[in-house]
Formats: sequence, structure tokens, C-alpha cells
Amino acid sequence: MPVLDPLKAALTDHLQTLVKKVSLGSSGHSSSSRNGGGGNIQFTKTAQVQRIDERTVSISAMFDSQEISAQEIKEIVVHGDNALDTPSYRTTFLPIRKNGTNEIRVDVLMEVR
Repeated sequence: MPVLDPLKAALTDHLQTLVKKVSLGSSGHSSSSRNGGGGNIQFTKTAQVQRIDERTVSISAMFDSQEISAQEIKEIVVHGDNALDTPSYRTTFLPIRKNGTNEIRVDVLMEVR
């Protein structure tokens, strides 16, 4: 039996309260639905969280040119107040050099199904 729309809306509201921060990390270990979270966090920003509709939440963060890392950025982690919290979202990607000449903008859409 599928989840009813009013319950999906309530889950979307709850998800919106759980997401607080977005972090960029440099470990780049393989991302999966079972791993415990980001490793070697370089930067953390407070996320701008917005409910798009009854099933979708938008999460955004901007890492400006003042944030510089000697290590390459290889992962994004969306989590609660603490980077050690179980993440809501984590992904890895090809390395990016984060220096004083670039900015990284993170936009994630999460949907309750």
C-alpha cells in the first residue's frame, strides 16, 4: 500500500526541521545509502531550507572565495547541527580545488516518496 499524501506532507515538514547544515569534505570515500557520514570535513555552512511543495524540500548553501582548502573537495554532506549527525544526504564527485578564486554553490532537492 502506498504512503498517503497527508503523511508525505508531514514527513516533508519533519525533514525540513532535521536539515540544518551543508558541509564540504575531502575524504571522497564511496557514497552509499549505508555509510555513516562525511569524512574530513573542510567547511560547514548553515543551509537555506525551503519547502517547495508537499513532497519536496530545497537545500542550498554558498561557499564563497574566502574559504580556502589545501585539500581537494570531494564530497557534499547535508546534516543536522553537527557534522557527526547522521547525514540526510551525501555524495562524492571528482575533486575540486577550493581556493580564493572560486565559489561553490550547493543545491539539493530532496523528495519524499
